Amino acid sequence: MKKSISIFWRRKKIHYAIPLGKCMKCGKVIYPPMRRCPYCGSEDIKVIRSKGIGTLLNYTISYFRKEGDEASLPRIVGLVRLDEGAIIPAEIVDVDPEEVKEGMRVEAVLRRLSSDDPYGLIYYGLKFSPALNK
Repeated sequence: MKKSISIFWRRKKIHYAIPLGKCMKCGKVIYPPMRRCPYCGSEDIKVIRSKGIGTLLNYTISYFRKEGDEASLPRIVGLVRLDEGAIIPAEIVDVDPEEVKEGMRVEAVLRRLSSDDPYGLIYYGLKFSPALNK
């Protein structure tokens, strides 16, 4: 299934950065940013950008396969607590499944998300990789 280039481009802030909401009343950081703080109910939310560095809290290794996606198996998916405080789901890449461990430091990296076909457009976005010296 081909994706719309214009829709993907309009969503580039989501694909190429990690927007967070910071409540100016209670100080909590929210992902994704919302109009109202789920902790205190304040509508005084400021959108900030994450530095993309955090700690892997938990993960699972998936061997589920869809046609044409065999090369990306196994896939490691986890929960990352960003240094700003928010917890986000993320794919973990550039590491062997045997080397992944809870508590490891990770950082956001730009990686291939999908493509239209072998000769079509390639779509990129953020995934997480083991952090180097962070």
